[in-house]
Amino acid sequence: MQRCKNGMKLDDLRTLIAIAQHGSFRAAASALDIPPTTLSRRLQRLEDTLGSQLVIRDSRNVSLTPLGRNYFERCQPLLAQLEIATAELHDRSHSEPRGALRVSAPVGLLTYRLMPLFNRFLALYPEISLSLTHLSNQHHDYSPEQYDVVFRVGQQPDSSFAAANIGESQRVLVASPDYLAGHGVPAHPDDLNGHARLASVPEFEWALTNQKDNQETIWINSPVKMAIADLNSIKQATIEGLGIACLPNYVVADALAAGQLSAMMSDWYSPPRPIYMLYQRLGYVPAHIQIFTDFMRDALDNGGQAKTVK
Repeated sequence: MQRCKNGMKLDDLRTLIAIAQHGSFRAAASALDIPPTTLSRRLQRLEDTLGSQLVIRDSRNVSLTPLGRNYFERCQPLLAQLEIATAELHDRSHSEPRGALRVSAPVGLLTYRLMPLFNRFLALYPEISLSLTHLSNQHHDYSPEQYDVVFRVGQQPDSSFAAANIGESQRVLVASPDYLAGHGVPAHPDDLNGHARLASVPEFEWALTNQKDNQETIWINSPVKMAIADLNSIKQATIEGLGIACLPNYVVADALAAGQLSAMMSDWYSPPRPIYMLYQRLGYVPAHIQIFTDFMRDALDNGGQAKTVK
């Protein structure tokens, strides 16, 4: 454990900084990945070392004393600089990029767009590992403490992540040829109300805009026959003739090419949704994370043909 000349441990200083940044013991302990009891013990040790109370604790709030606030404001940038210098020196000492990547992505985007690129990246950089333990497109279930890189579809709320627009998801109305032969081909969005709709959760409503008059948008919110969170399951149900679905083009491209699905109503389109790669905004970014984000940005900009970044 790192220790300063006066006996103060750097982990104790990190504890104070985390409390100041997160505003509660529980959130600070989670950010540091330590039990709250350990966090409380480190703070007490820091206060004992300095001979000053730094934090005011009560049953509802946690706040810094004036001395604690002054100490935090002076020490936080110094510790950040120390950690940046240490990390840069460590990275330069390793010629081969190495490290663990924690990534979150939606299932459909992962399956049809990202996974082949992840496989290629890992083959190029054998000392880097990748963990995909959370497959979701929810906009409020990620933080820099949990993930290094997050992929999401749709507009993103403000967060501590930087957001790079790496493409778009264009949805297509599709059904199997057998379904259309038996139920008729809808010619107008209003006709969809009389058909079985297969919807991906939470996309229960479909917005369709007229190609010739972008001012006209019709919302389809009739009851759905089937709602599933997995895009591939919706695709398979559509191929089997259970109804009409509105799915991303990258999910149905192979089925359209094979004749398993047919697109319809070419005069109407579902407004495209942006695809974002989110990553750490501030401070030092470890080399293996920077290499990964550069690789993914280049790969998606070049239609999947990534440049090697070393």
